[in-house]
Amino acid sequence: MPKQILIADDEPTVVALAKQKLMGLGYGVLTARNGKEALDLIQKGGIDLIVTDVVMPVMDGVDLYKEVKKEPRFAHIPIVIITDSKIFRDSFQTLGVEHFLPKPLDGEKLLHKVDYIFCCEELERKNRQVLILGTDAESIHDMGMILEGNKFVVGKGMDPIEFISNCLILMPKIALVDIMVRGDVPAKEVIRGLKCFSRLRDTKILVFTHFDPEDIASMQGIEELREAKNICIDAGASEYIGRFTPATFWDSVKGYFD
Repeated sequence: MPKQILIADDEPTVVALAKQKLMGLGYGVLTARNGKEALDLIQKGGIDLIVTDVVMPVMDGVDLYKEVKKEPRFAHIPIVIITDSKIFRDSFQTLGVEHFLPKPLDGEKLLHKVDYIFCCEELERKNRQVLILGTDAESIHDMGMILEGNKFVVGKGMDPIEFISNCLILMPKIALVDIMVRGDVPAKEVIRGLKCFSRLRDTKILVFTHFDPEDIASMQGIEELREAKNICIDAGASEYIGRFTPATFWDSVKGYFD
């Protein structure tokens, strides 16, 4: 599916030029005459890049930028600001804007800017691989949804051999392993296996667990969990991030992606 680019500008000639150039290279293009129309389109999903003027009726480019960036689902979308005003440019830079195009809009400069952004995004994406090995399908699905929502490329599974193979192919930044993986290849052996390969030396191995509180009520259960954690750490895991819960998971792992 082609990348979808949203052009927000109330000048028809600018919109027509941008649309012609971008569609000529195979990009999908949506257009809006003001920030409110743009925001409505963004909330429907599927937008990969926003190119917007500053001065527009109903909602200007400043308010559009702020609305997009305060919504976690859309905050990752790159935004290019079209402006010939140094004051506007300086103001947007204080908000964190990195990408600008001068007025009047030049079609070739637009294409170069778009290609640059998507190339950088692809390089970053290759460094945002995460693989998950778990024992509970619902938990690893929820983990994946949280990570994908933060623009990570996620592989999920419950087969230790397949997990190790995928790690060797993809060389993920993070490998998440449930300490309660058992069977012929338990969690400790998965970790030891990963640590054997020099090509995975930069992969952080984070271990976690999944359980319902009532399943761990006994002292025996607590000791079993503690022993499994210690065995995995001794096998070479980078860190134990605790029990998976959707409410706390992102806070427990986000520091490892810096």
